Amino acid sequence: MTLLKTLGNRNPRLMLPRMPSWVRFAMAGVVAAIFLYAFTLLTAVENVDNNPDLVLEKVVLVPVLNDKLLAQTRDMSRSDRLQVDAEPLRHLLAKSIDVGPSVAAALRIPTEMVPVEELRENVDEWRHRWLWYEGKLIKLSGARKGHPIDGYSIYEAIIELEDGNSVMTAFSVESKEKLKVGDWVRAEGYYFKLRDVTYPNKLDKVPMLVGRTIERDYADWPKITKLDQSLFEGFDDSSYWPTDLPAHTIEEDQTEILWHLGAYVRDTVDDRTFADWRRIEPLSVAEPLDRLREGQVAHGEPMRIFGTLIRRSTIAAPANPANIKFWTTVWVQVHNFGGHLIPVWIPKRVGELPMQANLEVRGFYYRWFVYEGAKERYRVPLFVAADLNVFELDTGETMRNIGIWLGSILSALLIVIFWSQWRTSRSSMKHSRHMDDRRRKRREGALQANPEGTGDFRGTTTAPSGSGQD
Repeated sequence: MTLLKTLGNRNPRLMLPRMPSWVRFAMAGVVAAIFLYAFTLLTAVENVDNNPDLVLEKVVLVPVLNDKLLAQTRDMSRSDRLQVDAEPLRHLLAKSIDVGPSVAAALRIPTEMVPVEELRENVDEWRHRWLWYEGKLIKLSGARKGHPIDGYSIYEAIIELEDGNSVMTAFSVESKEKLKVGDWVRAEGYYFKLRDVTYPNKLDKVPMLVGRTIERDYADWPKITKLDQSLFEGFDDSSYWPTDLPAHTIEEDQTEILWHLGAYVRDTVDDRTFADWRRIEPLSVAEPLDRLREGQVAHGEPMRIFGTLIRRSTIAAPANPANIKFWTTVWVQVHNFGGHLIPVWIPKRVGELPMQANLEVRGFYYRWFVYEGAKERYRVPLFVAADLNVFELDTGETMRNIGIWLGSILSALLIVIFWSQWRTSRSSMKHSRHMDDRRRKRREGALQANPEGTGDFRGTTTAPSGSGQD
């Protein structure tokens, strides 16, 4: 009974073994560290380092010029400008023979024509830069011998610009179209030197380009604000074979249809609001794919494409009436489309983008596109878009709310732990004082019961040492 009574008077919280104080503080520190790590990780996800230098660009090799040889070029005096400087000219003709649209873009061809007066005043600054001009053809001569590569000839032309200035050009490949004096043409090439000519007109300090060819140019269209569906009549993009339209790259598909669609996409970019685009269905493996396969998606129909930037490349646009200066090809991996790559053509040079950026492409369906994969041939829809839009979730407010909640929970948890520690310490101290009081009272009671003897707290007595009792 005495044992049961004693157990009954004990504090139930002290039945279990008590943790040392340092263990409880260590556990509180671990919990705090976990919450701090979670908050830091979420912040790091939001502020991930996006280095624009790491964009997966297609590598384009550009010609390497012989500066020592080109240093022989002279155009300071009139006698220098009357001379051709044959060896530097032959060198530039050989180097420019392989400069196509993609190489021209890599050579940073300007978006606009450089004023002739600028070339005259800063010859050394612009010399050997790849430039372009368009104007009326007033002289075309060739073919003459002397080209450094067998099978090619040297052609020359003089072009009168719209502002009354003139430029000369030497090139290696005859135009695909039969050109005649009076035609509107476009010329590209390395800026070679200033020339003086006396025939058919006397010209002084005329900038001379050395390029690959010249081509017919077109009068610029007005803004295209309505899509002409009649252009797509008879448009056949159903074949899987690489020799047909679906396999044509952007360099091979420079036609009136593409120019018209590109101009329409560019000129109507502000006609649809953000809310309008949110009502347009995205590309996925569900309904849009079925509609595409069944031919129910009209050419030029808008559609959103969500995906990851995989690769992009830019070419300088050839002569066109839409006044498009560059084309950028972008490959987007669309996870809702089975992870396939979707090509998007953009009628401009796209600005810098972060590596593997998440994109929301606001595109317009153009046609089917066929490309060779590692193991098989893929047939995917091709889109034309005015620009690339980075898909960004508005995480700022969300992260702030998460931080507030995590901070509040962490603070509350720490308060509970420290309060529990304080309460446990207080209870332990109170219990110790209670036990001391009980022991003291029991000793006092034992002494009162046996005032002349000595005994322990249980009330038993023993004879004093040396009492003489037997």
